[in-house]
Order: sequence, then structure tokens, then C-alpha cells
Amino acid sequence: MVSNILIPAISICLLASIIPAYRDYQLFMSYGPGGVPHNALGWLRSRFIATPFGREMFDTREYQDKINAGETVTYIFPEEELSQRKGGTPQVGPHAIPQRQMSHLPDEDTKQKLREAFDMFAAKNANLVKMATSFYETHTDAMWLTEHGVPLSSRPPEALAVRGEVAHVHGTSDHSLHLLLSPADAKKVIDAGWGQRHAFSGAKLVAMVTRGKIALPGSYMLIYAPRNTKEIEIVMEIVKASLQYMSGGLDVRH
Repeated sequence: MVSNILIPAISICLLASIIPAYRDYQLFMSYGPGGVPHNALGWLRSRFIATPFGREMFDTREYQDKINAGETVTYIFPEEELSQRKGGTPQVGPHAIPQRQMSHLPDEDTKQKLREAFDMFAAKNANLVKMATSFYETHTDAMWLTEHGVPLSSRPPEALAVRGEVAHVHGTSDHSLHLLLSPADAKKVIDAGWGQRHAFSGAKLVAMVTRGKIALPGSYMLIYAPRNTKEIEIVMEIVKASLQYMSGGLDVRH
């Protein structure tokens, strides 16, 4: 009698746990490749090892504290306010790796225009940057500082922490971007709705557990994918600000 009740109960419990897990796996796979293997093993690493260490991604108090302490440099429209992004905050997936945008996505034409603008910007600043495979994404190219253009001695500590990787576009999926900004510019971006922190930004425990392999500064940002030409212009202004910050304020062609 007991077994007749217990076996169905166990089956129901197993099914109740398997269905949400499978849906979460499908969501993970929908992001496309990036960061961890694009398979069941990558999902397990992301969901159960990486994601639990993620931080809150919108609070700007840590940036305001640094601004109050004198870190006031800003490169995003330094003489004016950054305009508010229209349409509200996009939905971002619940996994820390890969961090991907799930709504407010651009059409294929806008995606191509963003890639072209990104590559053109890198070409204009070939004295400072080069294109090479992203350390963090592995499946897409990133903009990197060159040692002859930006010597290690002139880079801020945050630029050293990310190994000189300036920015990358998630070209295999949503076309959002990851990049590093000054504290003042990170606050600007969040306040105006153009992005949010990476879940691992400033996460000291992650840096310790990975022995420094993933030691993202607190102002390492996810920039939402642009949806039109005007938004591409603003996103590229943010990319320019990232290069200026990481190069120690060098002149950048735009």
C-alpha cells in the first residue's frame, strides 16, 4: 500500500523538478555560444556554479561613492547629459554566463550596421587597438588595447584587470555589448537606461574562486543592443568612452 502511494509521489516530484530545469536549459541554449560551452555541461556550470555568485546589477551607490572621492572623469558626452533610452529596461536572461538581452532586440539590418560601426571605429583607432578573439566570450572578436599604442604603465588598474580587452559585441546573438567604463560613466549609463552591470562586476568572491581569471571591475557593463541608427550612434559614443578610459584619456577618433 505504501509503495503504491510513494512511487507516484516520487515520480511527480521528479517531474516537477525536471520540467523547470529543462526549460532553463532551453533558455540557456537560446542565447547562442559565449563564455561557457554551449551544451549541457556549459548550462550546468552556468546555472549551478556561476550564477549563484552573481551580484545585483543596477545600484549606482558604489559609483557615487567613487565620484564623491574624486573619481569624476567622464567621457560620455562630457559637456551634456546622456539622453534617456526609450522603451524601458530590456529583459536580460537569468544566467550570469553568458549575460544576454532577451527583449528590445534589433533587426538584422541594425545588427549589421552596429558591427560595421564597431569595426570601423577599431580601424580608425588602429594606433591604439587591434581586433582579436575575446577572452571572455571566445566566440566573437573583441577590441583590445595594443602595447605599443597604450603601454601597460599608462593604463588604469581596471584596464589591467580585464587584460586590455576594451569591448566586444555579442555578434552571435543579441548584439548587446560588454565593456569597461569610468565610475562616473557607469552611473550615467545605468541612470539613463542604456545598460547595467555584469553580474560578476566587482564580485570579489568570483575573483578569488577563479584565482583572478574572472576579476571584473565594478564598472564592467552590459550595454543594451541598439535598435536603430540613432541608438547605434549613442552606443558607439559609449564604446569611445570605454577606450578613452582604458587608455588613460588618450585622444580617440570617432
